[in-house]
Amino acid sequence: MSADPFGTPERPRLTRHDALAAAGYAGAVVLLAATGASNSGFVGGALRWPTWVSVVMLLIACVSLLWRRSRPGITLLVAGPLAIAEIVVGGQISAYLLLFEAIFDPVLHGTKRLAHLTTALAIGLGVVSVLAALVLGAPGPIVLVVLLVAALVLSTPLLWGWEVRHHRDARLGAESLADLEHELAAARATQAVETERLTIAHDLHDVIAGHLSAVSLHTNLAASLEQPEARDRSLVTARESAHAALRDLRSMIGVLSTAESGTQPTVTLDWPSLTTRLRGRDPQARVQIDPAVTDPSRVEPSVQAALLRIAAEASTNAVRHGLAPISLRIDVGADEVTLELRNRRAERSVPGTGVGRGALAYRATAVGGSATSGPGPDAEADVWRVLAQLPVRAPSVVDAPEDRPASAHRAPSTTPAPPTTTTGPAVTTTPTTETTETTAEEGDPRASSHAAQEATP
Repeated sequence: MSADPFGTPERPRLTRHDALAAAGYAGAVVLLAATGASNSGFVGGALRWPTWVSVVMLLIACVSLLWRRSRPGITLLVAGPLAIAEIVVGGQISAYLLLFEAIFDPVLHGTKRLAHLTTALAIGLGVVSVLAALVLGAPGPIVLVVLLVAALVLSTPLLWGWEVRHHRDARLGAESLADLEHELAAARATQAVETERLTIAHDLHDVIAGHLSAVSLHTNLAASLEQPEARDRSLVTARESAHAALRDLRSMIGVLSTAESGTQPTVTLDWPSLTTRLRGRDPQARVQIDPAVTDPSRVEPSVQAALLRIAAEASTNAVRHGLAPISLRIDVGADEVTLELRNRRAERSVPGTGVGRGALAYRATAVGGSATSGPGPDAEADVWRVLAQLPVRAPSVVDAPEDRPASAHRAPSTTPAPPTTTTGPAVTTTPTTETTETTAEEGDPRASSHAAQEATP
């Protein structure tokens, strides 16, 4: 049996136990009547009806006990009046047992409204019985007997019924809370799995997409080159990018297959590699990276990793979908790090909604920042702009939502390597905190395939 939050129990069907209970009471009625266990009733004398009338009345009351759990109101309306009439007039002892059931069953098995109504009727019956004895001028001993009968016969099933009902409702409430807790735990587990899947998807996209874009770019470029040396350099670059992609993929698979918590993959991603990736597309790309971006005392490592991931995604998109000129600028302020990447759009089509753009916002939000990407205003409709603004200190873990699984914050180990001096047009940094800028004459990278090969590491 179960109950809803409003205390209305489900109505069970008639069972063999109900039939056995009714039969048991019927047997008790017949047995007590046969043994002559009775009193003269409260009226006594000539008003007392014959025993067979009492037995018939009480057997009818026993039949109503078939619905004592499913329809306790029937028991109250049938067994209650018949038992009271028998107590007052007939005097059969079994009438007290049936009156007990007529009060107990509605309180325990009925709705709260029926239970309260039964309680009110029982209390009213007791008060009326005592008042009637006093009004009729009954002797003191009779009034005392009426009071005792009212107190015991009426209060006992009421108190017992309410006590059992409260315990039952408390048990059902505890079971309901336990079910809700299980559902909540299952929902949290599902959310944790979905968050982990999203994190893995972003990690794979960030790590692998850039390398594969470089492979695609240089293999296409090699097919269009006539100089053997330039073509060989382009193919070597494509091969190295493919090897890096495989190496990073193996590292991530190793992390996913290990049971050790807190393990992080090692990926080949740093600022010089991103600069080289951009210059593979635009040899004259303008790259400005503040050296403070790799200083842990200026920018927290988690923010450095997120910034590097955002830059990798933006660079991958610029290489795959953008055209020259390409520019990347990173500035470190007192409280905020700003990343801006601009490139010319290949066509004025509707921006895509794939994993990449979502990954930008996901990485930035994870450390308390923001990132947007999209075409410029009407005057710069042919320019694609990525702007990320991150705090130099990520919000404390204590301030993070408690229901976010720890795995959702797991990110591959992407601590940026300090920018180093590279050959060709790569970025050159100094130990000072001044911004280092590498510029080149602007022009279309497609005008000179030899220049593109010179930018290849």
